Amino acid sequence: MTELTCYNHPTRPTLLRCNNCERPICVSCAVRTPTGYRCNECVRGQQRVFETALWSDYVIVFFTGAILSGIASLLVVAVTSFIWFLAIPLAPLAGVTIANIARRFVKGRRSRWLNLLFGASIIMGALPTILVLGVGGGFIMFASAQSGGNFLSNMFALGPLLWQIVYLAMATPAAYSQFSGLFFRR
Repeated sequence: MTELTCYNHPTRPTLLRCNNCERPICVSCAVRTPTGYRCNECVRGQQRVFETALWSDYVIVFFTGAILSGIASLLVVAVTSFIWFLAIPLAPLAGVTIANIARRFVKGRRSRWLNLLFGASIIMGALPTILVLGVGGGFIMFASAQSGGNFLSNMFALGPLLWQIVYLAMATPAAYSQFSGLFFRR
């Protein structure tokens, strides 16, 4: 009986085979899948089947996510100036809505990098509002401190910035999970 060696590492003896191509693989080359162990090449080949995004999808997803997130961040400013706590339930709802619109625009095509770009676009869309609120709040705090205002009134100047951070912290994961198809279950 001949001893099997890993096709990738000829000095490593093994008893394990890829369940797709039947080549002998060592433990460090084996990738565990729901159907058994496979070699890296078979796993990469299978992943390419699921990568269906076109180059234009990346542009569409980025601008859709950024523009809609920018609009949502402005709505957060408007809503939280009257009823501050509404940002908590509305932020995930906004994220899911943005994800569904973006998914519809790319007709359900998928890619790992498309998902990551979409998550980044949600953050990029809210950054202008965060920068304006941060600089504006900082300016108000500085002016109030110079005129002898107390610490608590200075902190209220950063309230809108806080709600933008809450929006991003809640909308981004909701949007990413909805767009990428991740479902978190118990």
